[in-house]
Amino acid sequence: MATTSRWHDPPRLRVLEEEEGGERHATWLELFFDLVFVVAVAQLADGLAEDPSVRRFLVFAGLFVAVWWAWVGYTFYADRFDTDDPPHRVMMIAGMFAVAVLASVIPDAFHGDTASFALAYAGVRAIVVVLNARAWWHLPAARPLLDVYIPAFATSLVLFLVSAAVEPPYRYWIWAVALTIDLGTPLASAERIRKVPIHGSHIPERVGLLTIIVFGESVLAVVVGTTTVSWGIESGAAAALAFAIAGALWWIYFDYVDSSIVKRTIAAGQTYLYAHLPLLIGLAAIGAGVKLSITATQEAGLTNEVSWMIGGGVALFMASVAVLHLVTTRSGRDVDLWLRLGTAILALGLAAVGEDIGVVPLLAVLAAALFLQVVIELARYESQARAEPGGIDIA
Repeated sequence: MATTSRWHDPPRLRVLEEEEGGERHATWLELFFDLVFVVAVAQLADGLAEDPSVRRFLVFAGLFVAVWWAWVGYTFYADRFDTDDPPHRVMMIAGMFAVAVLASVIPDAFHGDTASFALAYAGVRAIVVVLNARAWWHLPAARPLLDVYIPAFATSLVLFLVSAAVEPPYRYWIWAVALTIDLGTPLASAERIRKVPIHGSHIPERVGLLTIIVFGESVLAVVVGTTTVSWGIESGAAAALAFAIAGALWWIYFDYVDSSIVKRTIAAGQTYLYAHLPLLIGLAAIGAGVKLSITATQEAGLTNEVSWMIGGGVALFMASVAVLHLVTTRSGRDVDLWLRLGTAILALGLAAVGEDIGVVPLLAVLAAALFLQVVIELARYESQARAEPGGIDIA
């Protein structure tokens, strides 16, 4: 058995060794690690705002998948095996640097120089493979899962390395295969994951912290957008309404998304995780669209592309929240589910006519619809609280 010292505390199965019912919170290292993703998300949003076209959105979404999965790899390793010893800290800081390099080449990737992005992503994932190999060495009980994860993740990073030597568009087909392996491996490993589980309170907190980072992009977009225009009635209204939309989405997500689904089944937990990918893509697109919409108040007006960024972003967000809610309810007739789907459909309709109705009406209707949903859900929870002994805690 490996000895523990100040310099070396081998990985251990956190959930199996600790009290499963206890609360576990993000460490200072994890919070420090998240900082580099603030930069990566900002780079992605800026790239989309630079050219709000369909082609650019597809590039944005593809790069976002890779950045998101980079975060997932480190987060889930730390959830299962982190002992916060010096070797772990050194590798996590190295991973931060690798993600920083990845973030730095995102602008180049938007302009067609994707070889550097492929190499940077391979570097990010290589450290994840090394971390998992360390856990494999020390934890025989984790080997059934890691015997699948390590070869699969290593194959994916090799494909990214190879893709750097291949010209587009074939490079992107290789990326698609590699990312399918990355994202698909956990989905195909449910029985193995059951033997090496995650922590039911830690993962929702970590996912929530990443979501807050992406929410920050919407707040930043309002600030940056207002610095590029002169304050007036229309620009001020657009900024205030954009901020209200961000606030309403935050309210809906953090008060009404039931994160306890992570503890229920492997399938429910995976639905919770993977549904956050379109949710975060939509949220980041809203941030980019908000910045452009505020600028549009003193330029040629709202374009169709920017309208779709905002409306489509809200639709993606709300549809993802609907999926999360669907996992928590036994009935497809649940009111909350239909509220969220209805808001998503309304957002798509507004995106289609946004160019014709203008910036402020588009944002006003979206903000009103979202806050109406908040009010309805507050009223419903209040009604349930009065009907049930002890009430319901929704905060």
